Amino acid sequence: MRVFILGGSGLIGAAIVRNLVSAGHHVFALARSENSAANLAVMGAWPIRGDIHNPGPWCDKLPVVDAVIHAACDFSADMGGVDAGMLIELLRTLHRQSGPKAPALPRFIYTGGSWLYPSLKSGDHIHDEATPFAPVAGFEWMIAGLTKILSDPALHGMVIHPATVYRTDPPSRTRPTLPGGALHDMARMARDENRVRIVGDGSVIWPLIHADDLAELYRLVLENGERGQSYIGVGIEGIATGDLARQIARTFGRTDCGVVHISPNDIAREYGEWARGLAHSHRMTSQKAIRELGWQPRHTDLAHDLQSCVEVTAPLPVAS
Repeated sequence: MRVFILGGSGLIGAAIVRNLVSAGHHVFALARSENSAANLAVMGAWPIRGDIHNPGPWCDKLPVVDAVIHAACDFSADMGGVDAGMLIELLRTLHRQSGPKAPALPRFIYTGGSWLYPSLKSGDHIHDEATPFAPVAGFEWMIAGLTKILSDPALHGMVIHPATVYRTDPPSRTRPTLPGGALHDMARMARDENRVRIVGDGSVIWPLIHADDLAELYRLVLENGERGQSYIGVGIEGIATGDLARQIARTFGRTDCGVVHISPNDIAREYGEWARGLAHSHRMTSQKAIRELGWQPRHTDLAHDLQSCVEVTAPLPVAS
């Protein structure tokens, strides 16, 4: 398929680009900067210069595509308005491209998220696609976006709800790496400051998904997903942030690396209101995607993933 990806240079989008290119799809991706465009080209995608804040110019130049994957979000104070404005322009373009004589409806995958589901007082309940939404404040706009995609009669619309996303890269022969995504700041702080900071008392439950597993789910939904359906993507159904912090401290910090706690109000003042989602407690299941699409996440052992970042294959040189 000819697939256009929004957010192709981001954590989720870059993994999707690599996966789809390796599967033989022809990938176009939006690139805000020259550096992003160069990186996308190296991954095998065709970059289209533009910005989601100003969609008109690049929508007018968008080549005919079979599918769109929307994995972009700017986390600004007006992220809902930015998303709504971009969708108006993009859908106008897709409707014009497809027309009544098109062989098939264009596929459109919209990215929702785990923060649309209710925060739990107890860790017993596991969210699935039938769980009613109760989003983190500031993310209500996602419901309007995904509803627009799922209800559009001119689209083969689908939604993926990722859990909290992380990435791990193997170390070089001599130097460890840090995990990316949601775990990056925690691991960097453990390495550089010998402490790990978490929001709340450590009892908050996070569901996790490795970016590579999530990218494989996007491919399967793209190729085989049913119109009007939503799919949750999670590899680890839930881990307490206190346990997560201690694993990161042991892996990237010194033996006396400690865990420090910050309130939701403090994290919101530091990063913005959206960061209150870091205190959002929930578990999720991907049984629907596993059952209907044959998806099977490979990254289900977090300790193994973290350790894989630091297991160098040659010792660091000793200074003379």
